[in-house]
Amino acid sequence: MRLREYEAKALFRESGIPTPDGRVIKCAEEIFAHKNFPCTLKTQVLTGGRGKAGGIKFADDVNDAYEKAQAIFELEIKGDLPEAILVEPKVNIKREIYVSILIDRAYRGPIIMGSAEGGVEIESSGNIEIVPITGGNYSPYLGRKMATKLGLSGKDVLKFGNIVNRLWDVYTKNDCDLVEINPLIVDGDDNFLALDGKVTINEDSLGRQPRFDGMLAAHLTDLGEREFKGKMCDLNIVELEGNIGILCNGAGLTMATMDLVFHHGGNPSNFLDVGGGANKEHVARALDLVASDENVKVLLVNILGGITDCVEVANALKHYKDIRPEANLVVRLVGNNEEAAQQIMNDAGIPMTNVLDDAVKQAVGAAG
Repeated sequence: MRLREYEAKALFRESGIPTPDGRVIKCAEEIFAHKNFPCTLKTQVLTGGRGKAGGIKFADDVNDAYEKAQAIFELEIKGDLPEAILVEPKVNIKREIYVSILIDRAYRGPIIMGSAEGGVEIESSGNIEIVPITGGNYSPYLGRKMATKLGLSGKDVLKFGNIVNRLWDVYTKNDCDLVEINPLIVDGDDNFLALDGKVTINEDSLGRQPRFDGMLAAHLTDLGEREFKGKMCDLNIVELEGNIGILCNGAGLTMATMDLVFHHGGNPSNFLDVGGGANKEHVARALDLVASDENVKVLLVNILGGITDCVEVANALKHYKDIRPEANLVVRLVGNNEEAAQQIMNDAGIPMTNVLDDAVKQAVGAAG
């Protein structure tokens, strides 16, 4: 779950990272209560590229700010309209730096990433330095190590190191996948200041992060309707453009099934990983979600029963067929309680196989 800038900066301030003294407005008229000019108006959307799109503007006085706030509230960026604008004082920038902490698969754990230059698309540039946090065991010297890699010296090494220490606090306290300051600026008084911030919370951790209760729905603005509904009931669905709906358990099995569908000339409409240990109700919701696409002609169900009980899946399929007798189901069930599941499927009149290639060929043929 990616946070908006003002939400990210609230976490920064709680951990002692200095940020500009800003306020959030929900309509342009609120700007008339603002007293400090010149100011910066920043649209609060979850999509990138807001600066290039005109979502960040500077204003010299209240009337100028009002006109620009009106324009920003009407500015759609990649389909996302802002519900708020962050108003901050315009700052004197002597230097910009990039710094983040994130999970990196190559290093099999968290890393500190930095650049001596902040700004747009710096993450994809060649001017990136990396300091691994081996085994997730952070020590303050790692922040200072990054400072020296970025060419900082003297007191700036300690100041930067302290920012990284506090960024690590944000990262661990809130179960983050990413915490980023871009840019971290040095202002006219040689103070370090987080001018912008990005925080992504690991969605699997939300159950132990009560401060984020109820926030997920408002932070999924970049998803389609089915993907959004899936997230709301703990299901991950990916929408495509074909006519075969795929329901599996496990990311590897799901991708392999989709590859086989393509291999045999079929075209998936969507695919959903129902996860491990799914019960009847969870599978039933997944079936409804996959079939809700009007383009789906066939539902291909491929479940490998490990911690998932095949009986739970079979009962969900039987219920689904009872209420939607016209549904075209192709089912492969293998593993835990497979024989009992086979009996349920036989009683329901739903063909079942334990050979994946046969199931895929049948689904592709039925989809035409």
